[in-house]
Amino acid sequence: WVFSKGRWERATPCSAFTPLRRPLRVATFNVLFDSRNPSQPCSEMPEVLQHTKRFQKSIQELERVDADVIGLNEVTQCFLGMLSEEAWVRNNYMLSTVCGGEDLGNTAVARKFGNVLLSRVPFASLRHFEMASGREAVAAIVHTSHDGLQNRTLVTSVHLIAFPTQVAQRASELESLTSRLAIVDEWDLAVVLGDFNFHFETESSSIPDGWTELPAAQGKYTWDMAANPMIRHYLPKVWWGIGWSLLWPVQMRLDRIIVASRNRGSHVDLHASSVKLFADVPVHEGPVREATEPIGILMKLIGFGPALVQHVLSHRRQSWEDYLFPSDHFGLFTDLALISETTVGARM
Repeated sequence: WVFSKGRWERATPCSAFTPLRRPLRVATFNVLFDSRNPSQPCSEMPEVLQHTKRFQKSIQELERVDADVIGLNEVTQCFLGMLSEEAWVRNNYMLSTVCGGEDLGNTAVARKFGNVLLSRVPFASLRHFEMASGREAVAAIVHTSHDGLQNRTLVTSVHLIAFPTQVAQRASELESLTSRLAIVDEWDLAVVLGDFNFHFETESSSIPDGWTELPAAQGKYTWDMAANPMIRHYLPKVWWGIGWSLLWPVQMRLDRIIVASRNRGSHVDLHASSVKLFADVPVHEGPVREATEPIGILMKLIGFGPALVQHVLSHRRQSWEDYLFPSDHFGLFTDLALISETTVGARM
């Protein structure tokens, strides 16, 4: 979809190569849904999650990240409506769907929440893949040129099944998706990004053969109880344990970006491709007045009692300025540095 003549219209596929001033930048962000029912927007803990404030900040962060292609997870009709009203989106980006524009192959946002792609590089094609969980992945191919290299890049936004115990199901979903992407013939480079829900670092071993995570992603926690006080504030007290999570806050790399290259054309230079967080700042412009974590196990144990009491008494009672972040996830983006097949061969 493209904004033209005062409204969103279906776009015509474009196979021309768009010149870029830098390597292709792709980003992923789980915006945290506001409602499980499209007819009742912003109904999920509205007093705690302050959805309109969060979404406004999220949209500012998305503009600031300045990505060429953005994959979003948990997009609702409410968020999509706000996003599609933004001048920077209307003037510069295509959308994979708009409110009221979903077809039979892409109904996730209309039914509950789903994945949406934004791209300022015109789509050459757009596909949807139904996952075993009932969720849908959305994939677009974009044609770009940079530094003398022309590339057809397949970018897929995915949201794998969530519960910590569903390790095998996530591995199966990812294997199934990448196998189906491999059948698509019109790409040289492929990127799968989104909320993989990898609760354990050992789940990295389930990344299928031929696909690689960028090394710079190591240590980039996108779900971080130590850095994001909103997580502990909105989750039920017993969800992660009100005790041990105060001593050892949970930090996970739920969101991932993996890449694959065909044996032709360009390849991703894994070690030259940067990976950074975004949307990792509080909604309120002032400092977050969350107590800092004590340093060292002894100090943690000494401070545990007062911290536990403070947490129990203040849970879901604080002012939004003290805890609100754009989402419970941080965003992740990378600039995909490329090298030619000739250079790859010379290095081997």
